[in-house]
Amino acid sequence: MSDDIAVTLVWSATQERELHNVVDASLASARETRDGITSVEARLRELGIRLPPAAPTEPHARPPAEQAEPLSWDMMRERAVANLRARGVDPTSVKYDDLLDAEEIRSIRKMLSSGFTIEATLDRYDILVSIAAGLCAALVDFLVVRIPTDITYLGSQIQEGSPLTKWMRSFQVPSNNGLAQRFKTSFDDVAGINIPGFGSRTHRLLTPGHDPLLGLVLGTIDILRGGMTAVSPDGAVSFLSGTGQPVANPFAALVIEIGHLLSDVATKMGLPVPGWFLTQFLQFGSFGSRNRTVADLARFMYMKGYDTRHFLTMATSVAAAEVVLRGYFGLRRYLDPEYDASVTRVGEVAGARRVGENPRFLAMSLAAHGIACAANAGKVAVYSGSPLAINLTQWAVFLRRLFAWCSLKLRSPSDVLMAYGQANERLLMDHRWPWLTATDADFPTPS
Repeated sequence: MSDDIAVTLVWSATQERELHNVVDASLASARETRDGITSVEARLRELGIRLPPAAPTEPHARPPAEQAEPLSWDMMRERAVANLRARGVDPTSVKYDDLLDAEEIRSIRKMLSSGFTIEATLDRYDILVSIAAGLCAALVDFLVVRIPTDITYLGSQIQEGSPLTKWMRSFQVPSNNGLAQRFKTSFDDVAGINIPGFGSRTHRLLTPGHDPLLGLVLGTIDILRGGMTAVSPDGAVSFLSGTGQPVANPFAALVIEIGHLLSDVATKMGLPVPGWFLTQFLQFGSFGSRNRTVADLARFMYMKGYDTRHFLTMATSVAAAEVVLRGYFGLRRYLDPEYDASVTRVGEVAGARRVGENPRFLAMSLAAHGIACAANAGKVAVYSGSPLAINLTQWAVFLRRLFAWCSLKLRSPSDVLMAYGQANERLLMDHRWPWLTATDADFPTPS
């Protein structure tokens, strides 16, 4: 019975195409006749010949149209078979695909695809742009980010620091600036603190209150209790009391914390990279001739200028890649409707609300930042293994994209299949394609 449906549909499509051709030819002939009459009238007016006004014509009375009886399915099929045979087409060889050309079939199959995993296939332009974005980020990393300051590494190798970080360091203020005096905290006074390795140059790394991320919580708690939380270079934590006046109001304590962070950000030592305080608990590893642990390396990096200012500098390589990716992604979606439809569909299946969550953009971003991280590893090798050459921001973004991609691929197959079904339903409704039902008594049923 499915062959009967195919025969009828192909016949209907053929009839429709022929009617379109006849109508187009009639319209073209009518336009040609109208243009000829218009030119003759214009010529007569130029010769001064006035045409008599056309007499009004009465509309011809039309006989009432007879109500056509609906065709039964068998009659429609018989007409379809006869019509196809008259055209020399074997009705037994007709398939559904005969209704559409190859490009239309490919497009429909692509738009109405489904599966148990979310796929984000990249074409050659996506791949080329991803590579270009990664190389652009790598170029910025080598030329702009570099390392925080000029140093002589390993006693002999002169390494030049970042020009951007140098520029930000040029706006340096003293530690006892007006903002610092206004927002004094209980964890900032190092006098009389008996903790190994704790001093004026290291206390911002060794106290969570000076961490731009952790300080908003731990630093506020220290201000509330009028105490200090600190860690020694060997990872031992100390909770000191009485190092300042307690503040009873939590909101006031948070304001003091934020004000104090702002007062320290442009000083000589600056503030540690957000979350850098936690590195002091990584008491393992043996790196370099001095057998430094990870905590020792993190402390060395901070002492050599690896602070929030350089953290912002490191973000420039990430920004360079994102500008290239997002610029291409938005421009191509605007210029290529088919690409936009494909991106929109996979975004609907994934439940993406932002560009960064779209599986296709996520795959491009993961590739670009992966290339940038590989280049950063090469940069560390060029700088003789100096940890100061590590672009922490670049690696953090890459790991974030990797985690998002893994989460996308690990979604439940049933959830993905349901999402595909809902997306297909929305597509059919948006295109106003008719729903096929079997309520009609003449509709064919399997025997």
